Parts: sequence; C-alpha cells; structure tokens
Amino acid sequence: MSNTETVKSAVAQDKYPWSKYTLGIGGGRKVTSTQYTLYIVQIAVIIILSYLSVVMLGPLSFSGISFFYFVYPFFMVFTEWWGLWGILAAYIGCVVGAGLMVGLGIVPSILYSVADLVPPLVMFIIYRGFLGKMGIDPLFRDLTDKQIGETKTHRGMAWVWFILINVVVLNLISAQLGIGIEYQLGLVPPSAYWYYWAGWFVGDAIAMIIITPIIVKGLTSLVERQGLVNTGWIT
Repeated sequence: MSNTETVKSAVAQDKYPWSKYTLGIGGGRKVTSTQYTLYIVQIAVIIILSYLSVVMLGPLSFSGISFFYFVYPFFMVFTEWWGLWGILAAYIGCVVGAGLMVGLGIVPSILYSVADLVPPLVMFIIYRGFLGKMGIDPLFRDLTDKQIGETKTHRGMAWVWFILINVVVLNLISAQLGIGIEYQLGLVPPSAYWYYWAGWFVGDAIAMIIITPIIVKGLTSLVERQGLVNTGWIT
C-alpha cells in the first residue's frame, strides 16, 4: 500500500469507526475455533427459526410459506456480522428449516430458497461496499444509536436507506422469487398468487422493521466488542 493510500485509509478510519468492514475476502486473520463454533450455531439457529416461522404462521406450511417470517431479520443481521457465513445460514436455513423439515421436496426446497439467498447477498454488497463509505453503519447500529464511538450517526438517513433497500426493494425481490418459483412448481394456486405474495412481502417487512432494531440494540455492540464481527466476506 502506498503512503497516499495509507493516509486515506487512516482518514476513513477516523471518520467512520466501521470503515474496517469492507468487501475484502478477510482481514488477514485466521478463523478461530470460537468463530467456527459461532458460524455453526447461527446456522442451526436459522434452521430452527425458519422451521418455526413456517409451522406457526404458514397458511401453506407444506410449501414453506409464512405470513410472518420472523427469521428474516435474524439472518440479515447475521450476514452483516459474518458475511458469507450469514448468507449460507439464510440459504441453508430455508432449504432445511422452511423446506425439508415441513415436508417440501428436496428440489423445490433448493429452488425456492433462492428467495432467502439473494437479499442478504445483495444487502451485504450494498452496505459494505457503498453505504458504509457514505456514513451509514453496515452493522445497522445507527438505527438505534445516536453515536458510535466518537462519531454521531445519521439515524434519519439510516432508516431511509434501511426501509428503501431492505424493507422494500430486497423484500420485493424475495417475495417475487419465492412465490414466483412456488407458483411455477404448482405449490401456489393461481387464484391465490397475489394473496400469498402480499402476505410474504408484508410479513417480512413487519418483521424487519420490528425485530431488526431489537437484535441490533441487544447484541451487535457486544459481538463487535468481542472481536467477532467479520471484517470481510470470510473473516
């Protein structure tokens, strides 16, 4: 790294304490046994919550559809903490918990779970690659905190971006992929297509708005203080 790049990096770090969270492969550190344990545990948690979201609140439980998929904000926050591991948890959780465990076949489970793979993947790229550089915390702490370290947050803009990207755009993509694929597989009746599509979209939107700030306020700072947040995709 040149002297100029070093200075720019130092300035960015001074400006935003989250500047170390990037789209790099990793932070040059080896993954510890503690981190591997956390990655495995969070995948198990997402599988269980995916299953419960469907069997408790699924009008078509056999198809994996839930009208309040309360696991959604968990894997989105986990993705911002742990990058690729959070994205894998979202996909595996849907395939196993919201698919196979509720009786959906292996092929339909693999296909429709793309609806839980795309949103966290795109979100991670947007927050780590762009919004973080614009002053929006990629760990979502500015949704609840007025200040992070010595840096004042932009709570209003943080909520605007959060609602626009996560609650609206990515949720639209998720609903369209999930219901669209299930419709093509014959699991959603043609006459009820938009009914289930709206249920998917609204349920996930409510879950994101209500549950995300609670997870962030309760756990994100603790996880970061323990040095357990990935600086890149892998570590």
